[in-house]
Amino acid sequence: MVNSVYQYYLTNYAYKETSHYDTHKKSELREIYKNIIKQNKKSPLYRFNFTDEVQRFAIDLKENARSFRNVILDATTEAESGTLLAQKAAFSSDEDTIAVTYVGNNPTLEEEGVACEIEVNQLAQSQMNMGDFLPSERLDFQTGSHSFDLSIGSSTYEFQFKISDSSTNLKVQEKLARLVNRSNVGLRAEVLKDQNGSSALQLTSTQSGISDSRNPLFRFTDLSEDDDSCIALLGLNHVVRQPTNASFTVNGEERTAFSNTVTVNHAYQLELKDITEDGEKVQIGMHQSAEALLQHMNQLVNGFNSLYDISKEGDCTSDRLHRDLNYITKRFRSTLDSTGLTVQKDGHLKADEALIIQSANDGTLSAEFEHLSNFRKALIRQINQISIDPLEYIKRTMVSYPNPKNNYTNAYHVSVYSGMMFNGYI
Repeated sequence: MVNSVYQYYLTNYAYKETSHYDTHKKSELREIYKNIIKQNKKSPLYRFNFTDEVQRFAIDLKENARSFRNVILDATTEAESGTLLAQKAAFSSDEDTIAVTYVGNNPTLEEEGVACEIEVNQLAQSQMNMGDFLPSERLDFQTGSHSFDLSIGSSTYEFQFKISDSSTNLKVQEKLARLVNRSNVGLRAEVLKDQNGSSALQLTSTQSGISDSRNPLFRFTDLSEDDDSCIALLGLNHVVRQPTNASFTVNGEERTAFSNTVTVNHAYQLELKDITEDGEKVQIGMHQSAEALLQHMNQLVNGFNSLYDISKEGDCTSDRLHRDLNYITKRFRSTLDSTGLTVQKDGHLKADEALIIQSANDGTLSAEFEHLSNFRKALIRQINQISIDPLEYIKRTMVSYPNPKNNYTNAYHVSVYSGMMFNGYI
């Protein structure tokens, strides 16, 4: 029996990561020993069947309680030092119009609140050329070798291709699209088809915006002198959308940019998505980040739910731990609701992520988190009780109460739990 339960522990828990909370000073171990002796002194005499199932339950209960305790202590330490709530994140009052990312050196040094107000008057656009629609299955080009130049900014690229007798207009367009896309020169080519069985080439520059000396961004030049040259037949120089710069204001100061991705105050990277309505401004700034707290809340929920599930499983378990955990959540229900933790009908906890994020946005995150302090303390007391005597939560038969007149401690009683205290040394 001993070998089987040790094998169970080694298989399921021995290689799990430990934290610095799993190491103790001599004074702390001495206090644990005193608590066990005190527990044995007041405890009645019980009789129970020490089966493999009972031993596995005791190990599962103790190990889950230990890991849950570490989660709670981590959050408590971070809360007391201020690191959990010191994290900040950039915000935009209208993410659909302007998305923001913090790109500064240290977000904790940034002041909370609105840093700037942005108006978007015009978005940066790329150049788009739309070719002529030609009958897909017909061939309007002369067969043989063809070549053309593509000018992009100050660079010029020469392209060469061949047209055979078996080619069609569609095949020529698809060949040119592949040729342009594979060249990686800053253009995206796509073949479009209409309902009449015709097809056309659409070309879009990957770059947006334009300077005074570069208009348009790209242009095709056929090297043939014929009137029916490929470029003319395809209509590739037909510009349907001119490139434009982004135009916006930062705290009333007008600015322009070639791209819709801009940096403001060396701290905020903005992605301009849409223009603002007349007179409306998008506020950009810093607020407390809900990510760290949300992560802790989810860890708290997962740890509690895992312990709660263990309290209900197996034929050997009593309902005491189940009742104790329900009592704690019932006692702090109003606190849990206000901090974004809801008690489900089945007794489990669930994190309301929307409420937690809202608390970060309206600045009540710190106050709400502090409300959980007493709830965490109650859980720690319950977990400490589990660590002292996990066998208290199994089904057992009471034989007799201790004699109050001759009540003395029995040091050997601790041997029942010592293996569970020091299983990390196995």
